[in-house]
Amino acid sequence: MARRRPHARPTSRVAARASARGFSLLELMLVLAIIGILMAVAAVNVLGAGDRAKKRATQATLATIKTQINSYHLTYSSYPPDLRTLVVAKYLEDGKLRDGWGADLFYDANGRTKDQPFYLGSAGPDKAVGNEDDIDVWRMNDQP
Repeated sequence: MARRRPHARPTSRVAARASARGFSLLELMLVLAIIGILMAVAAVNVLGAGDRAKKRATQATLATIKTQINSYHLTYSSYPPDLRTLVVAKYLEDGKLRDGWGADLFYDANGRTKDQPFYLGSAGPDKAVGNEDDIDVWRMNDQP
């Protein structure tokens, strides 16, 4: 008499396949699609954070220069004719005259109104003056 093994493995292909562990191609494709979507969302958020950081850096630079222009005015009773004067008079370092996008800041000692005795601003990300993305030192806290 032949002895039977107590825990014999299934011999048919169907039974062997059913007991095998792993992922189907559909499951793998679904996981890859989800990972791709998550990476796209993360990339959009990371790239947007860079622009926001440049805008904040520009606003901080403009606020610093505004303070130094007012200090110059208190000392000399006039506004500097250009921003280079602040560097020569040691009110600012030379590198502070650019915005977050690397473009020169705009300054005009002749202000628009009594409340805005000078114009100081940045052309913004597109580096073209006169657009909606311009950053003006007098209105930058009102801009989103």
